[in-house]
Amino acid sequence: MDIEPTAVNASTVRDALDAVFAKTPLMRSYVLDDGGALRKHVAIVVDGSTILDRQSLADAVAADGDIYVMQALSGG
Repeated sequence: MDIEPTAVNASTVRDALDAVFAKTPLMRSYVLDDGGALRKHVAIVVDGSTILDRQSLADAVAADGDIYVMQALSGG
């Protein structure tokens, strides 16, 4: 799934994702598991650093911060 960059007002990764999911509901299942945690094959980077809290997604986001959500590649 490829979406255009979206600007949202949020102070945490969870808040930012919830705002994006409100606009693009199908994206939720690609990013979060049934318990609301980040799927193991997904990486989120905030201002160049991988987030630490993959469960509650409480990592802080600056007002002008950039969040990148990426699906990991695997294979052999």
